[in-house]
Amino acid sequence: MKKTISITGRYLWIPINPGAKDSIVSFYFKGEKIQEMCIETGEEEPCFYAWFDAAAYQGAGMTLEGDYKERWFDYVAVRDEKPCNPGKSRPLIHYAPEFGWLNDPNGLIYHNGVYHIYHQHNPYGVRWENMHWAHTSTPDFLSYTQTEDVLFPDEEGPVFSGTAILDHNNCLGLGDDAIAYFYTSAGGRSHWSKDHCFTQKMAVSTDHGKTLKRRADFVLPHIIEENRDPKVFYHKESSSYIMVLYISDDTFYFFRSKDLNEWEKIQEITVPGMWECPDFFPLVCEEDGVKKWVLWSADGYYCLGEFDGQSFFTQKNKEGKGFARYQLYDIVIDGTNKVDRNFVRPYAAQSFQETGDRILQLNWITSIKKDRNYAGMLSLPGELGLISTSEGYRICINPAKEMEKLRRETFETVLETGEDQASGPCSVSLYSGEGQALEMEMVIRDAREPGDTGESYIKLSVFETLFFIDLCSREITVGSHRILLPEEKEYHFRLYADTDVFELFVCKGLTYTVTENESDGVSGSAEMAYCGIRGSIRLHVLKGIRISEEIGVG
Repeated sequence: MKKTISITGRYLWIPINPGAKDSIVSFYFKGEKIQEMCIETGEEEPCFYAWFDAAAYQGAGMTLEGDYKERWFDYVAVRDEKPCNPGKSRPLIHYAPEFGWLNDPNGLIYHNGVYHIYHQHNPYGVRWENMHWAHTSTPDFLSYTQTEDVLFPDEEGPVFSGTAILDHNNCLGLGDDAIAYFYTSAGGRSHWSKDHCFTQKMAVSTDHGKTLKRRADFVLPHIIEENRDPKVFYHKESSSYIMVLYISDDTFYFFRSKDLNEWEKIQEITVPGMWECPDFFPLVCEEDGVKKWVLWSADGYYCLGEFDGQSFFTQKNKEGKGFARYQLYDIVIDGTNKVDRNFVRPYAAQSFQETGDRILQLNWITSIKKDRNYAGMLSLPGELGLISTSEGYRICINPAKEMEKLRRETFETVLETGEDQASGPCSVSLYSGEGQALEMEMVIRDAREPGDTGESYIKLSVFETLFFIDLCSREITVGSHRILLPEEKEYHFRLYADTDVFELFVCKGLTYTVTENESDGVSGSAEMAYCGIRGSIRLHVLKGIRISEEIGVG
C-alpha cells in the first residue's frame, strides 16, 4: 500500500493499535526515504496516536508505503498540536516518556550544571521496537525538560545503547566543550538495515547536548555477532580514552585510544553470567581510602579490581578459575539465585560522566502495565559507594541526596514489642490517603531475648502490596521474590512507593531491588503488624517531580 498525505501542520498523527498485526511503514519525502517504523496498525479505531515531527517537511506531500490496510491510513492525520493520549495514570516520582516505550539509559553526562539523560525509546508503540535515543535533562532530579528524540534509526540500523564523553582535549576539533556520543548501529535489526551488521558509531553535540549530529567519518567495524553498548571514558593516569564493549555471550573487549578516533584492542575478558550494557568506573572506600575499579553489567552483576590503563586485574572466584562476580540485585526466586526476566526489575544501569567524586547511576525499570500509554521508566538516581564487609569489599547503592527534597510531610512511629506477646502481634496504621508517593525509612532489630524461639517479623502492607520481613529466617518476601538478609544487629531499609513500582534499598544499600505496585496507583493505606521487633519508622509524603517540554529541540 502506498498513500500520500499533505503536510499542512507540524505533527503527523500515527494510529496505534497494540496487539494488532505488525506493519513495516516507510516514510518518503521527495522520493527520499526518511523513516521506517514497525508498528501495530490494524483496521479499528486506534487506541492512541503516536506522532512524527514533520516541521521540516511543511507544504509538501509525504508518502507512507508499507503492508498496512487502507482503513488504517484513514486514521492518519496532520495537526499543529501533538495528540493528547489519555493515560490511566503516570508515575509521580519516576521519569517516564510522554508516550511510548523506554529502556536502557544512555549517554548520561553532567554538563554546565545540568544532568543530560538519553535513553532507548520507541516513539511508535508501548513495546520494544524502532530504537531511537530520547533526551531529557534536569538540574536536580526534581524537574525535567524533555525534547524531541535526538538520534533516529537509519539505513545502518536502529540506534542501540551507548555513552557520552566531554571532549576536554579537543580531539575532534570542535572545542573542549563538545560532547562525543558513542552508540551502536544495530544493522540487521530492521528491514531498512537488513544488509548491515552491528557497528559502533559516533555523534557529537556542540550546543550542550540538545542536538546530536552523526559523524560519518567514524566507525568501529563489526567484530562478531551483535557486539554492542560501548562505554567510553577518559583514564587520566594513562592519558588515554578507554572503551569497554560487549562482544557476545559473557565476553567483553577493552579498547584504548589517544584521540577518540583510532582504537586498539588491549584486553579480552570473560565473566560467566555477565552480559551486555557494560559500565566501568572507580569507587573509593571512605573507611580506608582503598580504590577499586568496577566492571558492571546489565543484571547488576559486577567485578572489583585494579585498572592501569592497559589491563583490568581482578580477584579470582573461590575455585580460582575465573573472575569473582558479585550481584547488587540479590533476588532469590523459587529457590534459585537468579533474576527472573518476567518480573519488574532494575536493568542496564549506567553511571553519569563528569560528576567528580560522586558516582550517580540510573536503571531502567522494566514496568509494563496494561492501559498505559508508556512502558518502562527510569529509576530514582542512586549514589554508589564501596564498603568493607566481612566477605570483602562490596558496592552499596542509596538514593541520591537530592531525593530528600521531595519530602513534603514526615510522620514518625516507634515500634515497641511488649513483654507478653500471647495476645498476638502489634498493629499500627502508618498512612491513609490518595494520589501521593511515599518514602519510608525503617531501622529495626530483633527484640527477642537469647534462647527465645518466638517470632520476629514485620508484615508491611503499602497500597495493597505486602512486604514480609522475617528476622528469624533473615529474608524479605515480596510476592514470589525473596531477598536474603545478612546477619546484623540492626537492619536499615528505605522504601519508595510510586504509582507502578516500589524501590527498596536494603541494609544501607548492600542490596537493591524493584517490585511492582500490585494496586492501581497510590491510593489507600500503609499498615503494619509486627512481633518481636523494636525500631522506628519515618514515613515521608512526597511531592511529585515536574516534567516540561522544550518544543523544537531535538
